[in-house]
Amino acid sequence: MLEPLASAKRNYYMVIAAMVAMQVTTSTIYMVLPVFFKEYGITNTQSGVLIAIGTFAGIISSFMAGRYSDSHGRKPVLLAGMAMYSAVFYLFALGGKDFNTFFILRFIEGLGFYITPVAVMTIAGDIFPPNQRGKAMALYTMASGIGQLVGPLGAGYFIEAATYTTYFILCGVFVTIGLLIVLFFVKETRPEAAKMKAEEEKLKKQTWSISGILHDTRALGAAVGFFFLAVLFYRTGNTMVNPFMSIYLTEELGLNMGDTGWFFAVRAFMTLTVAPLAGWMADKWGRKLPFLGGIGILIATMLGYRIVRSFDQVLIIRALESVSNAILMPITRAMVTDLLTPENRAFGNGLYNTLIDESSTMGSIAGGWVYDLYGFGTVFGVGAITAALCMIIVLIKVPEPSKLLHNLGKRTSEAQAGRH
Repeated sequence: MLEPLASAKRNYYMVIAAMVAMQVTTSTIYMVLPVFFKEYGITNTQSGVLIAIGTFAGIISSFMAGRYSDSHGRKPVLLAGMAMYSAVFYLFALGGKDFNTFFILRFIEGLGFYITPVAVMTIAGDIFPPNQRGKAMALYTMASGIGQLVGPLGAGYFIEAATYTTYFILCGVFVTIGLLIVLFFVKETRPEAAKMKAEEEKLKKQTWSISGILHDTRALGAAVGFFFLAVLFYRTGNTMVNPFMSIYLTEELGLNMGDTGWFFAVRAFMTLTVAPLAGWMADKWGRKLPFLGGIGILIATMLGYRIVRSFDQVLIIRALESVSNAILMPITRAMVTDLLTPENRAFGNGLYNTLIDESSTMGSIAGGWVYDLYGFGTVFGVGAITAALCMIIVLIKVPEPSKLLHNLGKRTSEAQAGRH
C-alpha cells in the first residue's frame, strides 16, 4: 500500500487538533443540556424532543455535507459546520430561556455539528491507505477522548462554581479556536477521482437530482446497505440511553454534578487507552472481529446498568461501556470508509452520518417517552436488544472490508491527495 507524505499526515494532525478543541464542548452536551433544560421547566419528554431536533437537523446537514464535500471540497464544508456550531453556544448564553428558543438553537447546533464527522472521516480516507485507516480513525476517536476528559470534569465543577452563561461562552471560545486552526493550517484533500465525478454530475445536472442520488445510493452496494442497517439498530438503542444519563445519575442514583462529571470523564480515560489498541487491531486483524467484540461488550453493559445501585457499581459498568465505545467508534468509521470506493467516499460517509443522525433522532424521542412511562430499566433493555440485532446482521451479511477488491488494489486507484 502507498505511504502518505509527511505533509499529508501533518494536514490530518491539524484537523485532529481542531477536533480536540471542539470535543471539549461536545463531550459535555448530554451531561449539561438535560439538567440545564430542566432548570427552565422543560420536561423529560420535551428534553427528548430538544435532543432529537438537533440530530434531526444532522440528517439534513450530514447528507448535504457528503454531496458538497465532493462538489466543493472537504475544507469549506468543515469550516461551515464549525462556524455554525460555535455561534450557537454564544446564543445559548445570551438568548432566551424557553422551549421555542431552545428548539431553534438545537436545530442550528445540529446543522453545524453533524457536518464535521463527514468531513473528517472523508479527509482521513483521502490521506491514508486501507492498512492505516484503523489507526487514523483511532486518532480521531482519541480527540473525542481528550475532550471527554477535560470537558466533563471541568464542566461539572465549573457550573457549580459559576453559571451556565459562562459555561456556554467558554464552549463557544473553544470551538472558535478549532475553527481558526482549520482556516489557517488545514489544506484541501479532495482526490482527483471525486473532482472528476463531481464535474460529470454537474454537467449532467445530477448532483441534487433524485435519479442521481438514487444512482449513487445503489452504487454503494449491498454490503454497505447491510452495515448501515446494522449500525442504525445499535445506534438507535444507544441514543435512547445517552441523552438522559445525567438525569438517571442525579435522580435515580442521587449523584451531584461533580460525581456526574467523573462518570462522564471515565469514558475519556478508556478512549485514550483502548482506541489506539482498537485501531492497531483493526489494521492487523481486520475490522469485523473487533467490531463484533465491541458490540458484545455493549450488550453486557446495557444489561449491567439495569442492576447497579451505587456510584461504585455504575462507574464499573461505565468503564466497560467506555471500552466498547472506544472499540466501536474507530472501527465503525474505518469499516465505513473501507466499504466505500474512492469515488463514492464522501457521498457514502454523508449518507452514513445521515443514518446515524436519524437513529439519534428516533432514539432521543423514544428514550424520553419510554423513560417517562416505564423507567430506565426498560430503556437499557431496549439498548441491549438493538445491539444484539446489529451483531446478527454484521455477522451474517457484512464481509471483511479488507478483502474487498478496491482495497486489494484490483480496481483503478484514485489519484489521492498527498500520496505517492
